Amino acid sequence: MSPEDLTGFIYKSHAAALQLVQISTRERDNLLLEIANNVKKHKNAILEANTLDLEASRDMAVPDLVLEWLKLTPERLNNAIECLNQLANLPDPLTLHVGINGYQRVPLGVVAFVYEGFPQLGLIASAMCLKVGNTSILKGGGEGTHTQEAIAAIVKDVLVARNFPEACVSSVPTGIALKELIVQEKYLRLVIPYGRPSFVQQVSKQATVSALPISMGNCYLYLSASGKLDFAKEIILNSRKGDPDAVNAIDKLVVHRSWCDRGLGEWICRLKKQGLVVRGCAETTAYFRQFLEDNDGLIAEMHLDANAQAIYSEDIWGQAYLDETIAIKIVDDMEEAIAWINQYSSGHADVLLTDSLSERDRFVSRINSSTIFVNAHSRFSRCSKLGDSGNAKIALGMSSLKTRGASRYPGVIDIYALTTTKQVLTSSWSQ
Repeated sequence: MSPEDLTGFIYKSHAAALQLVQISTRERDNLLLEIANNVKKHKNAILEANTLDLEASRDMAVPDLVLEWLKLTPERLNNAIECLNQLANLPDPLTLHVGINGYQRVPLGVVAFVYEGFPQLGLIASAMCLKVGNTSILKGGGEGTHTQEAIAAIVKDVLVARNFPEACVSSVPTGIALKELIVQEKYLRLVIPYGRPSFVQQVSKQATVSALPISMGNCYLYLSASGKLDFAKEIILNSRKGDPDAVNAIDKLVVHRSWCDRGLGEWICRLKKQGLVVRGCAETTAYFRQFLEDNDGLIAEMHLDANAQAIYSEDIWGQAYLDETIAIKIVDDMEEAIAWINQYSSGHADVLLTDSLSERDRFVSRINSSTIFVNAHSRFSRCSKLGDSGNAKIALGMSSLKTRGASRYPGVIDIYALTTTKQVLTSSWSQ
């Protein structure tokens, strides 16, 4: 496809967006319900297509992490269907706030969602766009071609049957490079990349249209002197149970030095018993090495073998592991903790454990994160409801402060992040 043909392809989405915004909210909601029903009806066909992708991807040596993201199970597909049903039942976000000088929420236009694995996210993202009157262009990885085509065909059939423009939801034609898509400034309004950090960074740097860079993992937890070790362990383990993507996985732990004399060594052993690989700063590794030498009996009692006793040095604090690894940093006080977290955290979700109100206030006011959890679990639940009226969301953490205001709920991309505002200015002068 030539550059002119690609521009024409995106123009069809742009023209469809102009038509879509004229269609009533009720009709768009009914469309979402019918798409959900048809996906449910053809669930087996989608799962069979996914099996073909998994078999082909294994032959292509696709990384295990992406294979896990690619795999569709009945439960994962059911969760996506439930997201569509929730979206259809939400209030219309395109509200007009009247007054002499008012404003109205309006669609963005054409939104591109580019992603690795996660075929169900393409379905959810396109449904979120339809809810607010945007059209969507989907570009998944080559590893999920069969699954993406199966889902796209189902959506296309519903669009045609209900007399919606076919270009409301489009898949990028084979052979179009990602870098060609994300520079189409004439008609494309937003690109949302999702996947491994390297992929997200690549798209964000190359895109010449507005982008919502998304981060996964590399969230920090600071355990202050007044916090609780057991609760820290619970939060760390729970944050890793996202299925299939642990968006808010706690990768890094910053602990107050006083815990070295209050059970930190045994606590690390218990983390390792849970299957985590523990890394640490130079002081953490030296501390744990000495702890092992002083506690042979305890180590034997916990049935830790020689390999499980190892703790590895860490010097890459700003990258997500996306596996069963956690790194521990020992600090003297909260000031050092805040400085460290602001320097290395992904900036979309960080946790504080403390019994001190003054520490809470200081941490909350100074940490540069979209979402801060204080004495609370950090795990996201995709398609859960937030607030009084609820708001279905893709559980994606926004990694940059410049994107924080795009959503009503900081740290997630919800339907409000896919809209903008139109000002309505009325002069008081009369002819």
